[in-house]
Amino acid sequence: MFPSHCKEVSVKSVDFELTAENIKAFLKGKRAYIRTRYYVFNNGDQWAVALIVRREANEVLQDIASVHILSLPHETSFVGDPNLEVLSASRMGAIREKAGTKCVVVKGKAEHVSFFIEEPPYELLVFDVVPPRPSKLVSLLGHVLETDLQDMYVKFEVQEVDLNSLGAGASAGTVMYPCRASGLTTGRRVLYLDETPALAKEEARAITLVGCSLSARIFKAVYGIEPKLVNMCPKDLLGERGVRTPVLVKCCKVREGFETEGNIGLVPWGARAAEVSEALRTILR
Repeated sequence: MFPSHCKEVSVKSVDFELTAENIKAFLKGKRAYIRTRYYVFNNGDQWAVALIVRREANEVLQDIASVHILSLPHETSFVGDPNLEVLSASRMGAIREKAGTKCVVVKGKAEHVSFFIEEPPYELLVFDVVPPRPSKLVSLLGHVLETDLQDMYVKFEVQEVDLNSLGAGASAGTVMYPCRASGLTTGRRVLYLDETPALAKEEARAITLVGCSLSARIFKAVYGIEPKLVNMCPKDLLGERGVRTPVLVKCCKVREGFETEGNIGLVPWGARAAEVSEALRTILR
């Protein structure tokens, strides 16, 4: 369970023992703000959480009709960190898992307070090539989970294919990549296909292209020969691993938006946050 917004949470510091009976007695006969759905109670280092049901009325303060205890001190931990985003279910879910209790109350950015009660996450695999590090998909995913997908608790694993390792294993002395990327260091002579360097046919034959079927077609169109290819296509490499969980992966054949193949979400090589968000909502649900 996770509040849709910290505006739904009212925090009360009290001087009584945080038992179910005491909390219900404290709220009995009281009124709550129209946006309030939850009360977080604090007494020293003890915390508890309750859900309320308001008696609807055309008033800013409404009678509390019933109280449901969600978490008591023995099953509630507290984390205070001004760098934490309490509006992100994924961030809050990870904090709760680390805390190891049924519930975690968090005071984060701007002293906003919210809580997260144990629930199963959406499982996701992010499969990408590096460098750069972190990979583009991982960076985009982190942004999306704290913005567009704040309401979804996503727990993801990252699997990476190192382009430097692929290049270092090439038989030819010269390696060509489709384009430049920060962190590409193979210890060899490196060229980039998108710069279309002028090469004699003998020079082109001596090159190993670390790329995909599309870059191989471009290479042939430019130099007139089939390249020696080391396949770096994330989609192809993923297929060799037999992954069953939902997967987010880049594909240069997707020009814009996203495509799905079963539980695989394919986004463009130059994906935008909105495309990642839409792909995830589709494959996770």
